Amino acid sequence: MRLRNAALAALPAFLLAAPYAHADERKNTADIPSRHYDIVSRVESLDGAERTVDQDKQVTYGLQSEVLFAKDSAELSAQAQSRLDDIATKISRSGTTLPVKINGYTDDLGSAGHGLSLSRDRALAVLNVLEKDPRLTRIHFAATGYGEKNPIADNKSESGRVKNRRVEIVVARG
Repeated sequence: MRLRNAALAALPAFLLAAPYAHADERKNTADIPSRHYDIVSRVESLDGAERTVDQDKQVTYGLQSEVLFAKDSAELSAQAQSRLDDIATKISRSGTTLPVKINGYTDDLGSAGHGLSLSRDRALAVLNVLEKDPRLTRIHFAATGYGEKNPIADNKSESGRVKNRRVEIVVARG
């Protein structure tokens, strides 16, 4: 007990006088300040072709354009259907009733106008597939092309440009 009293005596007076200095001294939970932590989980496939970012209010499924499209094209590839079918399953299981956003992005090669048009066309191609899925008939979709805006990697290297050429499907929780 003497050690504790000696330790308390060594503390500055303003610490000892603080109201509710310890959680056990609080009268009820309303006295405890609330805190919100937005925990973010990022998972990327080994080849980098698919990425999932799970946050408190939304989940974002990102697919590299090379998985979905041929170079400089907005026509979906043969393997795109299986990837989009997997994402449609995840969307239907999420139970969301909020609109799902489909965002298209490109790298900074070529003109900004071409990149914007290509990213919009790619987002619309993905939207058309998801809208036709019978599991998602109650969900509204919105497609937007952002071109070279919002890069997730450095456009100075080919590996960075590959990551920036992507389509993201954003599913809000609600």
